[in-house]
Amino acid sequence: MKRLYIVRHAKSDWSYAGLADFDRPLNKRGKRDAPRMGKYLKRAWKVEPDYVLCSTAKRVRSTVKRLRKSLNFSKKRIAWHERIYSGHSGDVLDLIRQVDNRYREVMVIGHNPDMTVLVNELTGSAIANVPTCGVAGIDLPIDNWSDAVSGDLVFFEVPKSI
Repeated sequence: MKRLYIVRHAKSDWSYAGLADFDRPLNKRGKRDAPRMGKYLKRAWKVEPDYVLCSTAKRVRSTVKRLRKSLNFSKKRIAWHERIYSGHSGDVLDLIRQVDNRYREVMVIGHNPDMTVLVNELTGSAIANVPTCGVAGIDLPIDNWSDAVSGDLVFFEVPKSI
């Protein structure tokens, strides 16, 4: 059994006119929600990712920094992938399928619409939107990440509900 956490980055700041999408930082709410969500996930769901796949965008880097403090995952276990920013949900699933099988709990931190599509594709759910800093926990009945096709949605948490 493997567990996958799919996370959308925390709320970004749109107030900088002319700033490239890739370079947008978090806003106040995003800076507040990410550590709160991390603490909640640790306490309520015992989240302890062994490996973390992340987009290279600035807002994801800031989200990772804040989640990491609460969830205590090692910097050495973070893999940054441009494909999570510039690709689509199929690219993200390909990256998941390449994860070393020694890792039991993997977290993916990326962007919409890909995070919502991925949750729905893997679980058969009909979630309309994974909001910023939303997290889905999915159990996959597999021993090898390369076999990731479908699983069970164990939880879906959003900052407004904690």
